[in-house]
Amino acid sequence: MSKDLGEAQPVVQVYKSRNKLKDKLGVRAPSDEPGELAEESIAEADAIIEDLCKNCLDNIGQNLESLIRVWDEMQSMVMSEARDEKEQELFTFAHEIKDIASLCGYSLAAHFAESLRDYIAETTYDLKNQRVIVQAHVDALRVVHKNKIKDDAGPAAEELKAMVKVAISKYK
Repeated sequence: MSKDLGEAQPVVQVYKSRNKLKDKLGVRAPSDEPGELAEESIAEADAIIEDLCKNCLDNIGQNLESLIRVWDEMQSMVMSEARDEKEQELFTFAHEIKDIASLCGYSLAAHFAESLRDYIAETTYDLKNQRVIVQAHVDALRVVHKNKIKDDAGPAAEELKAMVKVAISKYK
């Protein structure tokens, strides 16, 4: 078959739309050049973090109180959809504590909160075993918060880690 040269061929136009989300994130750099964030954005973020860390122990304490409240409600519940919702709340509070603590240099609180969060996310529950393991994490977080322990090294930190490790290894 021959091509009729008298007919106009369709024209293909390629539109490159701008990714506005990348603009908002400050990731607008050509692919062959390294990305760069504006110094003002970095300073603004540092100020927000510094402000958050001024009240770090209060924030950890509020999330810990909420975690304990949810845990107290959840312990007496049988396996159900309502209990699953409480587990999700527990996960969220543990995650918040981990984020705040690690951001502000409270590595021991971050360690226990992350361990609790991961346990909740990865474990099939046996109610008796769960009570022991979660309670060990909650007790450790209470001690860390009450005594304002920042570092995850030292005799107190090692003793708390050992306590939680025994609970996990014995009841997992």
